[in-house]
Amino acid sequence: MSNFKKNFQSFGKSLLFPISLLSFMAIFLGLAAALQNKNIIATLPFLANTGIQNVLGLIRRLAGLPFGQLPLLFAMSIPLGMVKRDKGVAVYAGAVGYIAMLMGMSYILQVQGLTSATTSVDYLMQNSGLNQVDATLRNSAFTNVLGIFVYNTNVIGGIIAGLMGVYIHNKFRETELHPSLTFYSGKRFVPIAAALIMAVVGILLTFVWPVVNTAIIAMGKLISETGLFGVFLYGFTEKIINPTGLHHILNQTFRFTALGGVETINGESLVGALQIYLYQLDNQLQFSTQATQFLAQGKILHMVFGMPAAVMAIYHTALPEKRDRVLKFFLAGVTAVILTGITEPIEFTFIFISPILWIVNAIFAGLAFLVPALFGAAIGNIQGGIIDWLVFGVLQGAQTKWYLYLLAGPVFFAMYYFTYKFIITKFNVMTIGRRESDFTEEDEELQGSVSISQDDRVIAKQIIEGLGGLENITDIDNCITRLRVEVLDASKIKEDLIKKSNPNGIIRPDRNTIHVVYGGRITKIRNIVDNYVYELRSQEQH
Repeated sequence: MSNFKKNFQSFGKSLLFPISLLSFMAIFLGLAAALQNKNIIATLPFLANTGIQNVLGLIRRLAGLPFGQLPLLFAMSIPLGMVKRDKGVAVYAGAVGYIAMLMGMSYILQVQGLTSATTSVDYLMQNSGLNQVDATLRNSAFTNVLGIFVYNTNVIGGIIAGLMGVYIHNKFRETELHPSLTFYSGKRFVPIAAALIMAVVGILLTFVWPVVNTAIIAMGKLISETGLFGVFLYGFTEKIINPTGLHHILNQTFRFTALGGVETINGESLVGALQIYLYQLDNQLQFSTQATQFLAQGKILHMVFGMPAAVMAIYHTALPEKRDRVLKFFLAGVTAVILTGITEPIEFTFIFISPILWIVNAIFAGLAFLVPALFGAAIGNIQGGIIDWLVFGVLQGAQTKWYLYLLAGPVFFAMYYFTYKFIITKFNVMTIGRRESDFTEEDEELQGSVSISQDDRVIAKQIIEGLGGLENITDIDNCITRLRVEVLDASKIKEDLIKKSNPNGIIRPDRNTIHVVYGGRITKIRNIVDNYVYELRSQEQH
């Protein structure tokens, strides 16, 4: 198998770490949010109890953890899944690199005079002469991540940092600096390199990302001017750009600016699809289908019917012996998407490994918006799960045409299922459960080969055998000049054998600790010892 294919498969599997957390937390997030919904509380008054609401608020806050920090989770999970050795160092470098990238980006934005204050909607309208639509579009391009003001690169930023973390780790893990800087050599140099390199990446993104934002803004204006085709285009665009985080720009402008509609109701001018809908809901007025066409009604067919069908297709195309594990893996994600409309735990398992499935997913999402709009549905809110269908559809009466989904839903289910199944089998898409290695418990850290010269192997062998063999060693570390080793049985140490590696000295600070002094050679010695230990453990596994 080519290195590219191996790396690509490792990349796909590494995404399952944050996705698993995401799907589990999504259930609690959705349920807690639903039980804090004023319509649900009106139906079940006991939920209004302050203690209950405080508990639900805490659950909601904790369950939102992976959603707020998803880019950082990707930055750490990709090295965790792709790096074969010293995974902890790689994960640390991924996190350091991501933060450095944000700081590099933030610094250039500050130099350009772009801050939270100068990009607020009010400031832009008052000082830059922008109208509300353009000011909101501009404002939506920015966000605060870990308290750092940056362009909203969402999970794409995390993926960039994660992949660069893998590259930087593999490139610099055995770097030997000048003897005066030995302490910073080897694995310690990896996060240092990550900080330096990723700061530059962040600076570059500051000039690249506005081009992408401009394209989204142009798309938003096109959507608002093209009628029903624009409704399809809205659903398609929102889904195709979802991994970038730029869908928030699209959503915010249609929900809160004139692009989403302008209506005068009871003498009050309302701007934006969500604001129009919420006013009508609060005042028990007829819902505007022109407003709701950009809201939850466009997501229900995709989320409640489409995503479970996609999972069924993935399940049926998996290897027979893997299907039980596939079902268990997706159970939380399917529950979350049906209840709350959170699709990422399912979509992120395939959109990064198959451009075809990604595009088809976006086309079907566009159709899910178009069909309800064609038949005049009127279901608002923003999530799109079955809770929205019940609360903002069924409970609001026949005017919402909630019954359309009972007819169109099975059609969408079949459309998703057969299309996904065909694409997966036709193009051999490696969705979960189609690889022999999926769900295996083997230690991937011990897979692969290691490059070590014969001369280095002789030195490493002398050291390891002199320390009593691999089974006698509990820990290996180093400082600026010494190899620090913890052993189980000090009587097994053979100093004469260790001395063949030409150390500057041997120190025995306590019964189970030995320090072998190599001076400026320590980085080189530590690397060849690590490589030799890795080689021995790989051989033991086979």
